[in-house]
Amino acid sequence: MTRESLSAGLSLRDPSLKLRTAASLGEAKAMLAAGTPPAVVLCNVVSLTPPNGNVLATLRDVAGAFGGTPLVVLSDGEEEDLPLEASRLGVRGCLPTNVGLAVAQEALRLVASGGTFFPSPFLHRLLQRREATEDDPPAPSGAAALTARQRGVLQRLREGKSNRVIAQELGISENTAKVHVRGILRALGASNRAEAVRKAWQSAEPAAQESVSRDLNRNRD
Repeated sequence: MTRESLSAGLSLRDPSLKLRTAASLGEAKAMLAAGTPPAVVLCNVVSLTPPNGNVLATLRDVAGAFGGTPLVVLSDGEEEDLPLEASRLGVRGCLPTNVGLAVAQEALRLVASGGTFFPSPFLHRLLQRREATEDDPPAPSGAAALTARQRGVLQRLREGKSNRVIAQELGISENTAKVHVRGILRALGASNRAEAVRKAWQSAEPAAQESVSRDLNRNRD
């Protein structure tokens, strides 16, 4: 419904636009292989992600599938890391779902002509996160499978900080901090925060392991 409504709305605003829609990544690939590549691709990454799936993993698959074709992704703001990961992957735009059709139309035209479109709130958030990430120490070897944001959260878990404090330091909502903590526990196969910290640093140097133990003991106190 979202796909068809957006396509119909853009067509009504500008009948000169030639739009093609695809319900899946496979269908989109087949369409690209069979015809002239589009000037720009607009993708709802969240809708392509299966239940309990990883939106960022889907984004990486999508970015790789379209090669050099300019890509713009829709974002509803729930996935806080999506704009940052999109910029790293060379995605040319991130379009919030709360903008009007006029903005969406101009954003797509801008990207199709060689520009980029990241709204100012997204850019501000990206800057905050990059600065926060730069302040974090190197990630432990056990955290290699985590995203950059999850590694930042993990470091703060090691310091015994609450979800509220983590959210304040990283410029995210407390609910998003909780989501990241759950993702860390799932990725590391841990049942609680302390176990996640131990598993992440379990292959570290003895001195680092001793430091983790001190942190965990201090947090219990």
